[in-house]
Amino acid sequence: MEDKMHSADNIEKDFVPTELIKNSVYCPSKRHPGEPILKLHVVLILCLTFTVCVLVTFFVTRAIFHQNPSECLVPACPEYWIGFQRKCFYFSDDTKNWTFSQRFCNSQGADLVQVETLQELDFLLRYKGPYDHWIGLSREEGQLWKWINGTEWNSSFPIKGGGECAYLNDKGASSARHYSERKWICSKPDMYIQMRRQSPK
Repeated sequence: MEDKMHSADNIEKDFVPTELIKNSVYCPSKRHPGEPILKLHVVLILCLTFTVCVLVTFFVTRAIFHQNPSECLVPACPEYWIGFQRKCFYFSDDTKNWTFSQRFCNSQGADLVQVETLQELDFLLRYKGPYDHWIGLSREEGQLWKWINGTEWNSSFPIKGGGECAYLNDKGASSARHYSERKWICSKPDMYIQMRRQSPK
């Protein structure tokens, strides 16, 4: 009899009311103290990685285009000048002698054109039209042809005639006395090249 009573007492002690089970609230265990710091480190690493990627993309793009933002604000060549291969060319309407033509070009920050490539020569011959135009090539009597800047002509194209100053005609290059009058062609580097030369290295 006593054993049965002890068993009943044990059942009552182990019994938990159903209402308490239904209304019980789950209390999660406390977080590890280092967990927020770990998440913060992950966020910082992601932000740093993103920033580095943006900077690398910016500098690579800048290196590819080699473009100064200020270059976008100015035209490559002045008004009435024609751009070709990073040069600006002025084809005159007036006719003057070789000396006056060079002085005019100097007043524009330029020189009578110095032909550096056959492509440039083809461009000048096409664009000048049917008129003769002085170029920046001359010689002293019995001396070699030289450009305005003092460099010797490399014989890349023939020059006909016995004059001391060269000009372009419909067939190529020829020469005449410096006092005869013709149109002329000035040339100078375009604005992009000038700005790069002036910018500190």
